[in-house]
Amino acid sequence: MKKLFISADIEGTCGIAAWEETDAGGRNYDYFRRRMTAEVSAAIEGAEKAGYVTTVKDAHDSARNIDPMGLPKTATLIRGWAKDCYCMMGGLDQDRYDAVAFTGYHSEAVNSGNPLSHTMTVSVQRVTLNGLPCPEFLINAYMAAYRGIPIVFLAGDEALCDFAKKLIPGITTVAAKSGHGSAVISRHPEAVCDEIREAMDAALSKENLADCILPLPAHFELTVEYNDWNTAHSYSFYPGAVAVDAKTVRFESDDYYEVMRFMHFCL
Repeated sequence: MKKLFISADIEGTCGIAAWEETDAGGRNYDYFRRRMTAEVSAAIEGAEKAGYVTTVKDAHDSARNIDPMGLPKTATLIRGWAKDCYCMMGGLDQDRYDAVAFTGYHSEAVNSGNPLSHTMTVSVQRVTLNGLPCPEFLINAYMAAYRGIPIVFLAGDEALCDFAKKLIPGITTVAAKSGHGSAVISRHPEAVCDEIREAMDAALSKENLADCILPLPAHFELTVEYNDWNTAHSYSFYPGAVAVDAKTVRFESDDYYEVMRFMHFCL
């Protein structure tokens, strides 16, 4: 049987609009934890219909958000952080996967498509990779590309889905919400789950996933603009990093794993 790897975040989940809703103990967190679980479950059910078994990486904050009892019995769940350079893709190197998918993902820092837009941490103002705005989706899609795995599906905010479709022609996306200033506009959460289930089945039922493979560039240039110049100054001493200005650090490499290593220590 073929194997699917899902990386699951929460800020792109249907309806979620405030930081307190993403934090354990915060108001409405328990509800949105259930919605995150429901969207992941729908993705797994769609994959099952297409003949795949699924491993899910809980990739938000503590990495202990998804309710295991809310998932289909066939799924494997990775909770907590291994603290290696795979980060939100932790576990991708522990088995052979035929496809990668993302749920609950969100737009990058300083993108109005989601009031919770950020890249890895709220302590950075802007991140670019080879000149492109860099959402967590791009960071992790390149990790899949590093291992030669097709990226077949994304559920998240509408702005990120638009970005993903330009990046990967064959990807299937489901927009769970859209940003409107500090507010979000969302459909009924069960309607979103229905679409995720059907879209995942369709994405994995294609005869050829070649148009879902993201080409890996020969060279990477990562720039990070921090909120605080003291932080930028400190991280500019990472081996190979260069201070561009008081708040910005640049790191370059031909090896994407080295880019992930920089982010592991400096984001």
